Amino acid sequence: MSLFATWQSLSMQNRIFSVGAVLATFLVFGLLLQTTTKPQMALLYSGLEPSAAGEVIAELEGLGVAYDVRGETIYTDASRRDMLRLELARQGLPRQNISGYELLDNLNSFAMTSEMFNTAYWRAKEGELSRTIMSLPAVTTARVHIGTAKQSSFSRTPKAQTASVTVTTTNRLDPQQARAVQYLAALAVSGLAPDDVAVIDTIHGVLAGPGTSNETLGGSADMDERSQRIEQALVSLLEARVGPGNARVSVSVEIDRNREVVSERVFDPESRVIKSRTASEVSETSNGTGPANVTVASNLPEGEGAGGSSSSSDRSETTEDTQYEISEVSRQMEKLPGDVSRMTVAVLLNDMVITSTEGEVTAQPRTAEELADLQELVSAAAGINPARGDVLTIKSLAFSAVPEIEGPAAPGMAQQFVSTHLWSLIQVGVLAVVVIVLGLFVVKPLLTPQPAPPALADAPALQLADGTVAGAANGALADPNAQNAGALQSPAGGAAAGMIENAGAEEALAGSIDPVDRLRDLTAEKPDDAAALLMSWLEEEGRVAS
Repeated sequence: MSLFATWQSLSMQNRIFSVGAVLATFLVFGLLLQTTTKPQMALLYSGLEPSAAGEVIAELEGLGVAYDVRGETIYTDASRRDMLRLELARQGLPRQNISGYELLDNLNSFAMTSEMFNTAYWRAKEGELSRTIMSLPAVTTARVHIGTAKQSSFSRTPKAQTASVTVTTTNRLDPQQARAVQYLAALAVSGLAPDDVAVIDTIHGVLAGPGTSNETLGGSADMDERSQRIEQALVSLLEARVGPGNARVSVSVEIDRNREVVSERVFDPESRVIKSRTASEVSETSNGTGPANVTVASNLPEGEGAGGSSSSSDRSETTEDTQYEISEVSRQMEKLPGDVSRMTVAVLLNDMVITSTEGEVTAQPRTAEELADLQELVSAAAGINPARGDVLTIKSLAFSAVPEIEGPAAPGMAQQFVSTHLWSLIQVGVLAVVVIVLGLFVVKPLLTPQPAPPALADAPALQLADGTVAGAANGALADPNAQNAGALQSPAGGAAAGMIENAGAEEALAGSIDPVDRLRDLTAEKPDDAAALLMSWLEEEGRVAS
């Protein structure tokens, strides 16, 4: 009731100010409370296709989860992110736009031609390969295209001839990974050779494929890998002698990238081997009669030389044919790229640090004997070959002192709490200050009733129109018989007191303004209150007269 009476005693302007102050307080309180209680957002998914992202957002709205879309990324409440990922994965979200063998599940074999089936088959094969390649850590997206030659309907399924794999990666694939992608695609497709598969990066271009040499593409990476491996081995070897941090090693390896195929045939004429041997033997014997001598008489029919003599002959012949084979050696060698053609090793050792008995620290170069021993060890460990032009250099020089930089100390529990919840604490503090200020300096003064006017005992009397004199005694207007004191206790009297208080009764009591003029002014300003006051006085006068 006191609050309602206080509200009734306020003027219209003060009521408007009170309502505005209370609304402003609640508005500021709501804004700060919303900012303070806003959940911390964490990354849920990024880089999704628009259709997949729309399905995820629709499911988040169905679950009643707060989310925020920033470009191609979706953020959600950090405290529920992992649980939401599991829940979405249970429902198969986000869905992949790449289709695999599921394309073959709903095929109608009665309404499908062989060409339609082959097209669906190769689409399914490309989708499965794309999914497998996307499982690599460095690959974010992948597309596979398999090239096949169109054949007649009477032939079997055409074999793949070429293929291309387009990938988008976070880091460039090294030659071994690109080669692995080639083998993955080639072994998954019958009739496809690894060298016929092109691996293309959307940023770095062709990584492997027809017309490129995998050894040439990987030459730089191979040199760096070999150099780092040799450096690590030499540093661990030298630090065992000179101490940790006192050895610096730089290795430069040049790799022969030429590919060479050598065919060789060697004949040794000194080394003969019998290939075949053939032996034949001929023996002849002949008997006959003939003239002993040829003369004139032997030509006459009946001469002395008509007679003759008998003779016989024997002949024997042996033939041997031998074939020899000359020794022959055939060699065919292929020299692949990757052989070290030249190596350069530079070793820098820190001087020995010697501390005297007085505590003075001095640097002393290492002896020639020690450097010679270390050079021999490094040469053996690195595989230095002077015949191919390898160079090894070892020097002992003082390292420049590097000032130690103290790292930041690990934050304590209080510091971690402040760094984590500082902004929330500031928001709560600002909220509290705003509420206190509005409550103390705006709402409270408006709702607090004004103090009562001072006692009117010493105020000059007010002479009314009928000659009645009203004096102020203990806050009541008195007539000569002191019977009008009850007028101030009536509601009209209270209204008159409030009217006199709001009109500046202090000045009237001080005598600076004529009471009759002041009463006339108050009657002109608030005629209703003045009429009520006069009516109460007249009624009181009537009761006294009766």
